[in-house]
Parts: sequence; structure tokens; C-alpha cells
Amino acid sequence: MKRALLTATLLLLAPVALASADAAGWLARVGPALRGLDYQGTLVVVAGGQVDTLRVFHRVDAGRERERVVALSGPPREVIRDGSRVMWIGTGNAPVAYDMGQAGRWSEALAVSEAAGLAGYRARLGNDGRVAGHAVQRIDVLATDRWRYGYRLWLEKRSGLPLRMDLLDGEGQSIEQVAFTDIRLGRRPADADLVPSAPASVEPVSSLPPGRSVPARWKVPVPPPGFRLRAVRPLPDEGAHLLYSDGLASVSVYVERVDRGLRGESRRQRGAVNVHSFWLDGWQVLAIGKVPAATVDRFARTLRSVPADG
Repeated sequence: MKRALLTATLLLLAPVALASADAAGWLARVGPALRGLDYQGTLVVVAGGQVDTLRVFHRVDAGRERERVVALSGPPREVIRDGSRVMWIGTGNAPVAYDMGQAGRWSEALAVSEAAGLAGYRARLGNDGRVAGHAVQRIDVLATDRWRYGYRLWLEKRSGLPLRMDLLDGEGQSIEQVAFTDIRLGRRPADADLVPSAPASVEPVSSLPPGRSVPARWKVPVPPPGFRLRAVRPLPDEGAHLLYSDGLASVSVYVERVDRGLRGESRRQRGAVNVHSFWLDGWQVLAIGKVPAATVDRFARTLRSVPADG
């Protein structure tokens, strides 16, 4: 009887395990596709009640990635990547280039594909479909608790390239969408497509200094499951910027001195980004991140000072 029950249980679990393995196999194709393919197309981003349209050019020359993303709506702006160097243009400042470190994430889809095995997430195989005229396989990377969002990716079947990605709330509803409306896979962008629009006289050579970690004078004693302190940057007058992450989602917590007479708090939301701040006893605490409101509330409310002796 026990053996029969065990056999029945294994048979019930087998499809789940197989689907998970299949999902992992699909996600493993995302990185090589994003890094190794030539393509160009039009990308639409729907977030926070706004719609942005971008033109994307991506080319690989003997292992060296080159990419240019140009905004077709809103203020003129573009991002250019050449190897490990990235330049932003059109933000109101002079173009700045810097080397991307190991933590550099050019594509959120890449980060999602690599985070499927992290605590707090599980991947599963979805249905077939079509995006921008291409056959795709849907993969869900779902949050297993209320502290983070989930994701849904549509991967082009032959290459594994992500053609659409949705950010999902706790009910599985889409709150942000990024999708190609047209894309030409294997279409090699011309040299002119990858050239920055900034004048030739601009020399984007400044470097971004690495973040300096210091002992934390502030901390969240019990962050949400899976989140841990990744970096601490000092701010004037014993303030600090703390970065917590679960490997995919992140929350920044800022602590700064303010007038001791200030009291109050505020909550704001723009699209998937939530902010919780309050003023008390001469300090302002602000937590912000692309996470559910309950998560930033937890970080803001449980932040504590650490005694100087430990």
C-alpha cells in the first residue's frame, strides 16, 4: 500500500519537475541570445501610465558587443554600449562613459533569467504564442511570496531571445510591459546605426568610481526573506545609503539628517516603483524600489541605528 502511494505521488510530481526543468533550459538560452545575436527592431515600454518607443540596434563583432538604443518618443535620448563601456546622451548632462563591472545589468531580461533559481522565485513553462510575428515560448518566473514581483517572458523559439517581458503583481496581473513590435533577427546593423548622435568633439572618457563599502551604522535587522545588505555608502552627517537585494529585486534605503521639528510620513507609487519615507527625531528615512509597497514599508519601518561599538 505504501509503495503504491509513493508511486502515485511520484507520478503526480513528475510533470511539475519536468516543467521546471524545461523552463530552466529555456532560461539558460537567454544570456547567449542577448549577448551573441545580431538584431534590430522597435521596442515599446509601457510603465507608470506612460508609453515609450525605442529603436534598438545590436551587433556582435568577434565577441565584442555593440548596441545603441534610441528613444523615438518623449525627450531625445539614447544609450550606446561598446563592449563594457556605456554612454547616456540626452539627459541634460554631458555624455558620460564608464566600464560596467560584474554587477552591470544591461538587460533586465538577462537578470530575470539568471535569478530563476534564487530563493523567492520559481520558474514554470507557459504556453506557445507569437510576438512581433515570431513564434515564442512563454516562461513564468513567479514570486513565491508577497515581498517581490514576478516576471513573464516570451522567448523566440529558435534563438531564445526575449521578445516581450511583463512585470507581474501578486495577483499575476501585468503592471509593466516591454515588448518588440517588430524585430529582424540576424539583421546586422550598419556602422552608422551604432554611432552616437553626440558631436564628434565630445569625449566621453570619465570613469565611474567603484562604490566604497563602509561599516554599516544603520541596518534592517530582519529584512524580508531573501534580501540581504549588498552595499553601504556614507552620506554627510552620519547618514547612509544602504542597498538591499535578493539577487534580482533591490531596495535602496536613505538615511539623512533633517530639522528635529519635522514629523510625518509619505507613500508614493509610480508604476511598479514604491516609495515610503518618514521624518522623526531629526532623521529622514526613505526606502525606494521596484518592489511591492509592503516591502519598502518593511525596510523603512524596521531600520535601526547600530551602536558604534558593534
